[in-house]
Amino acid sequence: MFEKVKEVALPQGTVSPWPSNLAVCWLDTRNITYVAVIQSNNIHVGNWDNKAETEVSWDTISTSEPSTPNEKVIDVTAVGLVHPNARNFPVVIVGSARFINVYDVKKVSNKPLFSITLASALRDHVTAVGKDVGPYCRGISCNDNSILVGTHTGEIVVIVCNSDTNFTARKNLKEHRSAISDIATCRYDEVTASADSNGELIIWQKPVKGVGSKVLTKQPINVINVLRKQVIVGTLRGLIQYYSVTTGELMCEIDAHARPINSVSVAPESAYVLTSSEDGTFIVSKLHTRKPHAYQVEYRFSDADPYNIIMGAQFTNGRGSAIAVAAFDSNCLSMYKIVKKTSNAAAAPSTS
Repeated sequence: MFEKVKEVALPQGTVSPWPSNLAVCWLDTRNITYVAVIQSNNIHVGNWDNKAETEVSWDTISTSEPSTPNEKVIDVTAVGLVHPNARNFPVVIVGSARFINVYDVKKVSNKPLFSITLASALRDHVTAVGKDVGPYCRGISCNDNSILVGTHTGEIVVIVCNSDTNFTARKNLKEHRSAISDIATCRYDEVTASADSNGELIIWQKPVKGVGSKVLTKQPINVINVLRKQVIVGTLRGLIQYYSVTTGELMCEIDAHARPINSVSVAPESAYVLTSSEDGTFIVSKLHTRKPHAYQVEYRFSDADPYNIIMGAQFTNGRGSAIAVAAFDSNCLSMYKIVKKTSNAAAAPSTS
């Protein structure tokens, strides 16, 4: 089904060991796909034309360097590519132990469009930063024009995009009581879900202003995504779970991976689901939810390399026909595509 078609070299360095360390956003109207990956304190942002199948063009965002020789460099912990409705192009969201920055994906520079420190964003928890738990950002999503960034306190920082260059911070969402594991939004249904390290899922009311429902999964959640009103959960134990957005019911459970699941990607047009793990495996499945057929998660494809620790695997278009994979300490992205097989059968010789 899928075949590895090429490897795309990063501009410098290798992939850092952060879960979901590969962000993707595609623009169907412009045939452009954007990718972003963390490499130490740098964020490499690439793009290519899907229709023309051009080579990947890279830009690099370098976050602030230490101001003194003895100051420790604090790594970036989260990267996201989101597309607020108020903009024509996506933005790059970068979260670290000290700040949340917003960058323009079209005019990449080291100067952000918007920046807020964690200390100011989390005023109520400022005394806890660096004591009970080290500060960090994790989980990035966007619903309409509200950009959501999860933190170690359980608070979700809300940044509103008002125009191409105007961003403002709004009141944080404070329903979680444990560190945020991940946040995801289905752009088509505008369904947003968040998960924390205590195994709690929150499905938010539209447009992310109040709690719709809560689900206690009793699982160590690492990553999530949303597809066709299903919240797909990837756990630290390698388990994949599908929960109904409407009822909160556990619809399906698959013991798919041997190590923590580091990414869940979805293709809305085909209902494909892509999961990847530290065990070096990524799996493509198809979700069937439409009646009168029975609820089913159908296996379609998998590939494994026991020498790779996959930190992120993402579909690079809405059809789910192309995949990018980022592995820890690798200096390139592995690209896969659905390749149509040609018949090798030769015409039978004439007997006349």
